[in-house]
Amino acid sequence: MSRMLSLRGLLLSAFLCFGLLISVYQAISLYRTSLQETLAELESTTHFIGRFIVAGLELNGSDSPAVLGHLLAEQLSHPALVYAGIADTGGQMRSFSLPQGAERMPLSAPVLEELLHRRVDADSYLQWFRDDDLLLGVYPLALGDTQSRVVLAMRTDTFKNKVLQRTAQQLLLLLLPLLGMGLLLAWLLKILLTDRIESLLQHVRRLSTGSIESLPSLGSDEVGQLAAEFSALMQRVITARDYNEYLLNCMPSPVWRVDPEQQCVYVNGAWIEFTCRSRAESLREGWWQALQHEDRAVLSDLLVPGDSGAGNSFSQRLRLLHAEGRHHWVDVHGEPLMGRDGKFRGYILSCFDIQAELDAGVELAANEARFRGLVEQSLVGVYVLRQGRFEYVNPRMAEWFGFSAAELRGLPLLDLVCSEDHALVAEMLQRRERGELMSAHYEFHARRRDGREFIVEAYGTRIEMDGEPAIIGTLLDVTQRHRDRETLQAVVDAVVASPMVLFRRGADSGWPILYVSDNIERWGHAAESLRDGRRWFSTLIHPDDLAQVRAEVAAALDEGRQEFVLEYRIRTGIGSHIWVEDYTSVRRDAAGDLLFLEGLLLDISARRSSEEKLRHAAAVFTSAREGVVITDTSPQIIAVNRAFTDITGYEEHEVLGRNPNMVSSGRQSKAFYEEMWAALLSEGHWQGEVWNRRKSGEVFPQWHSISAVRDDKGRVTNFVAVFSDISQLKESEAQLERLAHYDPLTGLPNRILVQSHLNGAIERARRQGLQVAVLFIDLDGFKRVNDSLGHSVGDELLLQIAKRLRVRIRGEDMLARLGGDEFLLVLEGIQHADDAAQVAQDLIDLLQQPFQFDSHELFVGASIGISLFPNDGQEVAELIRCADVAMYLSKESGRNTYNFHTEELTRAAENRQALESRLHRAIGTNEFELHYQPQLSVFSGHCVGLEALVRWRPENGTPVSPAVFIPLLEETGLIVALGEWVLREACRQAVQWEAEGLLPGPISVNLSPRQFLHQDVVDMVQRALADTGLPGELLELEITEGALMSQSVATQERLSELKALGVLLAVDDFGTGYSSLAYLSRFPIDKLKIDKSFIDGLAQDERADKIASTIIAMGRSLNLRVVAEGVETAIQLERLRELDCDAVQGYFYSRPLPVPAAAAWLEALRVGAPV
Repeated sequence: MSRMLSLRGLLLSAFLCFGLLISVYQAISLYRTSLQETLAELESTTHFIGRFIVAGLELNGSDSPAVLGHLLAEQLSHPALVYAGIADTGGQMRSFSLPQGAERMPLSAPVLEELLHRRVDADSYLQWFRDDDLLLGVYPLALGDTQSRVVLAMRTDTFKNKVLQRTAQQLLLLLLPLLGMGLLLAWLLKILLTDRIESLLQHVRRLSTGSIESLPSLGSDEVGQLAAEFSALMQRVITARDYNEYLLNCMPSPVWRVDPEQQCVYVNGAWIEFTCRSRAESLREGWWQALQHEDRAVLSDLLVPGDSGAGNSFSQRLRLLHAEGRHHWVDVHGEPLMGRDGKFRGYILSCFDIQAELDAGVELAANEARFRGLVEQSLVGVYVLRQGRFEYVNPRMAEWFGFSAAELRGLPLLDLVCSEDHALVAEMLQRRERGELMSAHYEFHARRRDGREFIVEAYGTRIEMDGEPAIIGTLLDVTQRHRDRETLQAVVDAVVASPMVLFRRGADSGWPILYVSDNIERWGHAAESLRDGRRWFSTLIHPDDLAQVRAEVAAALDEGRQEFVLEYRIRTGIGSHIWVEDYTSVRRDAAGDLLFLEGLLLDISARRSSEEKLRHAAAVFTSAREGVVITDTSPQIIAVNRAFTDITGYEEHEVLGRNPNMVSSGRQSKAFYEEMWAALLSEGHWQGEVWNRRKSGEVFPQWHSISAVRDDKGRVTNFVAVFSDISQLKESEAQLERLAHYDPLTGLPNRILVQSHLNGAIERARRQGLQVAVLFIDLDGFKRVNDSLGHSVGDELLLQIAKRLRVRIRGEDMLARLGGDEFLLVLEGIQHADDAAQVAQDLIDLLQQPFQFDSHELFVGASIGISLFPNDGQEVAELIRCADVAMYLSKESGRNTYNFHTEELTRAAENRQALESRLHRAIGTNEFELHYQPQLSVFSGHCVGLEALVRWRPENGTPVSPAVFIPLLEETGLIVALGEWVLREACRQAVQWEAEGLLPGPISVNLSPRQFLHQDVVDMVQRALADTGLPGELLELEITEGALMSQSVATQERLSELKALGVLLAVDDFGTGYSSLAYLSRFPIDKLKIDKSFIDGLAQDERADKIASTIIAMGRSLNLRVVAEGVETAIQLERLRELDCDAVQGYFYSRPLPVPAAAAWLEALRVGAPV
């Protein structure tokens, strides 16, 4: 109860202290707030009084004390005002007035003067003197020319006291309700908490005395929940006690508990069932009656606690009376029980019936004696192994190994195993000892005591003996079995190795297969599947042979033959057929009835094939188109075929018995034939070209092949010669020889012949000390003629050019055509370089003359490069290369000229070659990227499209100008592969920008002349559009003017196919070629692009201006859009606007931009930002 009072007082004190603190805090806060408001109000009042006095004095025009006192007394009176005065600019008080009942100035004169002097320049202000509870107000006063100040003093202590009194009253009003609430709380705590907790404590005290009763409900609040949880806890304790008793009763073994006085206080159901004594009979001292009399004292001693007062665990074998009326041996186990206070509370005892085990032991000993006798007399070896050593062996096993049983005990099994099986047996033992394998069955070679080997079959199983793994098993001598098996296998192998298949088939229709030997598997059949009793021999016979076989078998049986032989085809397991010879024997019973057919099948496919080959050989011999001659060793002709007669004109009867040299032409020498016979006799064959004579006397070439035929002893018996007439072949070779060294069109030497000639010329010049000139001639303008007028005109032009060039060369010089429009001239015996220069100039002059074709004149020119031996090279290839390099310089110099080779040209050619190699690598390593240049409307300024331009940024990071690598790409053909990449990449980028809403119009992509003329160009564009998903109307293809004019018919077809894809077509670099209005009107062109060279001269060059205006007017007349390229100045733009050009493209608006910059440019254009 005192604890409840302490709890109640603690809670109440805490509540009151908390309430008091809250009240004090509120009072202090209220005091501060009221004080601040009061002082702020006092400051405001002071300002009001000061300004009122200043206004009154200034209105009266006097600062006398009388006027000042009148203002204070009659017009403005305040209880806090204690002083009012007027001070001059020197800080001296000239007049003052005191309110009624006020004292003199509360501040000392020095303090007041110092304050006035310090703030002389200040406007009105207030000054607090906290220690004196005084507020001083100073205000400027101006009367005429006199500057003064009004000084007011306000006392604050009276206001502070009033605020403090109000705060104390409010605090008292707060504390009275708090006190009432404390008393109410104390009463509630007693009713709701302390009384119910006291009830709960009394219930716990009764519980400690052993009384278990339900706790009444104490409500649903925290105390009630605590009581409910406590009741639930007690219920679980009761449940656990009942459950423990249930578990003990469920145990199959007897369990009982005794107290320190050895009195039984509990027994379970198993005790009652085992002893057949009731619970009442067993409690207290009654349990002792169930023990054998001699064992009671032993158990009683064990139940006595030790010197420490605590019992010890124990186990003891005793005899306990069983329900069947006799005592059973049991193992009793005891565990001491200790209380929470550490005191000894008795023992819990349990026992286990071991009488059955003891009885079984006696039975086991009897069985062991019986089984030992069986094992000792067994004809099979019996053993027990432990750790790989024999623990036990029976006499039979000891006899096999030549030891006594005692000698084998302890001997390792592996000592008796032959070396070849040592690893196998060791592994089997280890796996069973590790538990990986419980039992094993295997064979191994063992060794007897005298060293003889024999084969044993071992069975062994893993067991546990005394807690350790062991193996028990049997051994059987199977040596004789293996010998019998080997003998049988030898017979089987002989049958399998035999080429003959043994069979037995039934006499029923279809001949069911009764047996077939295993070697039939060589024919692809599984013997076991054929012997399953469900297969028919007739199904193995070729369908074409089956009827004949049935007829022959039926005839043999009808005739009563016991044996007969057949030949037919049998199906193999892989579906093919082989020929077999069937040796069949007929088996009948005693009554003569047919039992079955058996015999041998022999594969005769090889023999049949040989016979077939002989037939074929005879047919070939007769019908072969090559002549065949067979002689004996004389040699005399013994046979010829029909082709021999056709080729030589001799009939067979005219040559039989004669020597083959009868047809010799005499062209080959005697030594030739001696070498032929020597090779024929040593190697067995000879072949070569021989010239013989026909019967008509005509000499002709033939290809002759002679072979020696030998018998089985290697002796030559015959010679067989096969020959063919190669007259036509010789003629073809001569023609091929000419084609290999001469150009088939012009009849001039080709590259091979001229290189050979040049090599000889170099050798001759080296011996004579002269020079050799090599002129590399490339025709100018030929490709244009060939493309525009066709290959037939081009070929005719080449013939006329070759004819004209031959006129100028000497007999010792050689003019060759290398291919296409390239020629090579080798000049021998040159003494001066001027000689070669004069020849080159003569050739140029010759070619500048027009060539006549019907009513047309055609003009071509020549660019010639010259190299000299020995100055420019010592080898053929080097001289030709140098002349080629010099020819390119002539091309670059304006064509129709010649140039000698120089070292600078070589370096330039090497640089060009290096650049070409880099281009090959660049395409494979993705060093190219696309830049995009906008096209804008001249009038609106809106972007109407973009042109994709390829840029090359090599791995070293230094960009290469398109003017450098584009022509080289065109020359090498690499432009086709790169152009396809450009097309696909531009289409892909256009699709992306279209999805992002940035694409202002079609993307323009350039098609090079080589690309446009490529036969796959339409498919390439179609694939690019299909793979990227770009609509055709968003792609514009730019084609150069020269490419369009090259093949008018093919060009129109190709443009029409491209137009059918929906793409736009534009003519690039317009004005630089020779377009005609007729051509343009037929082509499905959408746009013309004026070349930059004409835009550069706008408004400056009259000719360029006229060309630009003409192109724009032409475009307008053909309803084509016109775009000006290379616009860089505002003057150019303004002039194009005057000429009514549609759109422009150039640096004036934007350079070609990489993808990120182009995307930013388009984004700015879309949002309206300046670009």
